[in-house]
Amino acid sequence: MESTAPTAPSDHLLRTLAAVPVSNSILDLGCGTGRHTEPLLRLGFPVHACDPRAEAVAATRDRVAELIEEGDVETTVQMTPLDALDYPEKTFNWVVADRAEIYATTEDALRTVLSESRRVLVPGGWLYLTLPTHSSEESTSAPGDSNGVAFSIDTLEALRKEVHLAEAREPSRIEVEGQPRIRALYRRVDSQAPL
Repeated sequence: MESTAPTAPSDHLLRTLAAVPVSNSILDLGCGTGRHTEPLLRLGFPVHACDPRAEAVAATRDRVAELIEEGDVETTVQMTPLDALDYPEKTFNWVVADRAEIYATTEDALRTVLSESRRVLVPGGWLYLTLPTHSSEESTSAPGDSNGVAFSIDTLEALRKEVHLAEAREPSRIEVEGQPRIRALYRRVDSQAPL
């Protein structure tokens, strides 16, 4: 289970999605214990969730079972490693990767998170992402992070450009439970994407 992750959903994420029509499909990438999956389902969004950890998937399935039609919980919440995301291309309007370090344990893994998010997003789709960062931009480690992973905004921005995601809002440094994090909002913009 996530011992350091908060159990309440991100107020910022829910405010961000408040103006989004509930017909928009969402992938909760790295769903953890379902802290976003549950409220998004309750709001009426079609949600799929995945996590590489069996205990997190089991917790999310238990948490949302009453909100999903009988028999669909196993397909709605899946245990999926990053290299085996089998969602079809252009499936989701939103990818929510809050606490993306569940999958992004290295720079290469973060590149894959960004490219896979872009792949499964419809043109014009959105990626909401948070990651651990260093205590200050000059730091090389981030004590207190559960797995020692930390990224800089510069690294995130370079990878974002590499995989062709558009910056919807400049990434910002935030504090969550006393830990420094980066919050970013990106968009898949293809030449035919709606504005």
